[in-house]
Amino acid sequence: MALRTAGGLTINQTTNFAGYYGSFYSSVDQSVAANTPIAMAAETTADADGVTMELNGSSKKTEITFANAGTYNIQFSAQYHSTGGGGSGQTVDIWFALNGTAIANSATKLVVPSNAPYVVAAWNFVTSLVASDYIEIYWKTDNANIKLEYVPINSPVPAIPSVIITAQQIR
Repeated sequence: MALRTAGGLTINQTTNFAGYYGSFYSSVDQSVAANTPIAMAAETTADADGVTMELNGSSKKTEITFANAGTYNIQFSAQYHSTGGGGSGQTVDIWFALNGTAIANSATKLVVPSNAPYVVAAWNFVTSLVASDYIEIYWKTDNANIKLEYVPINSPVPAIPSVIITAQQIR
């Protein structure tokens, strides 16, 4: 521990904190059959140290793997788009899973109405992990016309990923 003074206060500061992290995104549309849970995919690594992302087989679901034990803040944003046509539902459920098992009390429901077709879901989840644990972010919808949508560059606006996932070690 190192002591540091800031604004007249003495602060204990850890000097050996590694601060592992990962930042991932998807540049493809993602869709699913109605009422079929699937993990969000993020096939591109923007930057990472100690946190990796793997697409698991033909399902292309993303497993975010943590090489180091610690407490991590995991965030995501997902751009949902109602493409209209058929289907009576308009809800999406999103939840976190640890090593393939849903994490209790981690789900949220949102509405993607056809008259307001773009909805962005974005939140974070803090959890303690051991080395080699992996996290997935699942979603399901009651309307197959709701998808995660990637939007290509439209200069001067950069491309909009369908999914952005980040993880930062906070302890």
